[in-house]
Amino acid sequence: MKILIADDEPLARQRLKRLVDAISSHHTVYADASNGVDALKQCIDTQPELALLDIRMPKMDGLQTATEIANAQLKTRVVFVTAYDEYAIEAFDKNAIDYLLKPVKQARLDQAIDKAAQYMAQPIDIKQAAPLLSRPRQHLCAHTHHGLKVLNVNDILFFKADHKYVLAATATESILIEDSLKLLEEEFGTQFFRIHRNALVNTTAIHAITKSASGQFELQLKGYKETLSISRRHQAELNRFLRQKD
Repeated sequence: MKILIADDEPLARQRLKRLVDAISSHHTVYADASNGVDALKQCIDTQPELALLDIRMPKMDGLQTATEIANAQLKTRVVFVTAYDEYAIEAFDKNAIDYLLKPVKQARLDQAIDKAAQYMAQPIDIKQAAPLLSRPRQHLCAHTHHGLKVLNVNDILFFKADHKYVLAATATESILIEDSLKLLEEEFGTQFFRIHRNALVNTTAIHAITKSASGQFELQLKGYKETLSISRRHQAELNRFLRQKD
C-alpha cells in the first residue's frame, strides 16, 4: 500500500514512518508533507492509497485536505492523526471516520491500515464532521481540467455569484468554487462584507466609494481596475461599517 504522511512536525512524520515500516514491506511511505496544501497536491500527483493526515497543519488543515481529496474524486483513503479532545473524537465516531490519537501506538496503526485496506473502494465521508471541527479556511481550492488551483483567502478581493458557482478573485487570478455566498459569509464574516446580494468584498481591500452618472454607488478595490456595484439595501450598512472602522 502506498501511504502519504502529512504533519507539520518533522519528528512526528519520522516516527510515523518508522511505525509504518515496522508493519510490513508491502506498505511504503511514498511521500510526506508538512502542510495540507502540499499533501493535497501530492495526493493528486501520486494518488497514494492511504493518507495519514494530522488535523492541525498550516495553510490547510487535515479536515479541509480530506474534503478536497474527496472533491477531486481520488480513491485515497484518509485516517486522521489527532490530539483532539473528546468532542472531536465524538464527531469522528458519529461519522464513522477513522482516527489515530497521538502519540500513535503501533497496534492501533496496524488496525487503521487494515481497516483502510478493507474499505478502499468506499468514498470518503467527511462532509458532516468537517463543519464541526474546522476553523475558517486559509486557502480555497478549485479542481479544474487544468489541475488544482489554490488561492490564499487573504489575497481574495471579492466573492461574486456566477450562475451556480461563485467567483473568488484576487488582483491577478480567479477561481470558480461551489460554496454559496451565504456559507462564505458565515465562514468569513469578520473579513468579508456583503455589498450586494451577489457579492462579498474583502474589507481590507476597500479603496473608495464612487457614484456613477446614473447615481449608482460603486466600490473601488485596491489593485483591481473594475468597480463593483453596491446595492441601495447595503449602501447604508457599508457606510456604517466604514465609519466604525475609521
